[in-house]
Order: sequence, then structure tokens, then C-alpha cells
Amino acid sequence: MAKIQIRIYPNGEIKAETHGAKGKKCLQYLSVIEKLTNSVIEDSEFTQEYLEREEMLDQGEEESVMA
Repeated sequence: MAKIQIRIYPNGEIKAETHGAKGKKCLQYLSVIEKLTNSVIEDSEFTQEYLEREEMLDQGEEESVMA
């Protein structure tokens, strides 16, 4: 299950992170963050989760992919 962590600072700056959304799936949450905060994203960075696979293959599938 993916989660969004939003921090709002006294100067009005908003920082948000997604957790549990691996790969490109996290990009789907950008519009959700904009709607929740009533703002426009000006800058973004990828986390380590972005580089991870969205779904892990089970042992049998992994072997067939490697063959």
C-alpha cells in the first residue's frame, strides 16, 4: 500500500514523499499531491523506490525470464 507524507513549513513551502510506490507507479501520485495541497509541483526527485521493480517475480517466473 502506498502512502504520501506531506510536510508544510511555516514559510509555506510544501514537501511531499511517496512511500511504497515502486517504479513509475509513484508518478501517478503527483497529481494527487497537487490536489491535496492546492499547489503546483515545481521540483521533484526520485527516491530509491523509483529504481525498484513494481512487482517482484516469484522464483518460477524469474527462472523463465532468465532462460
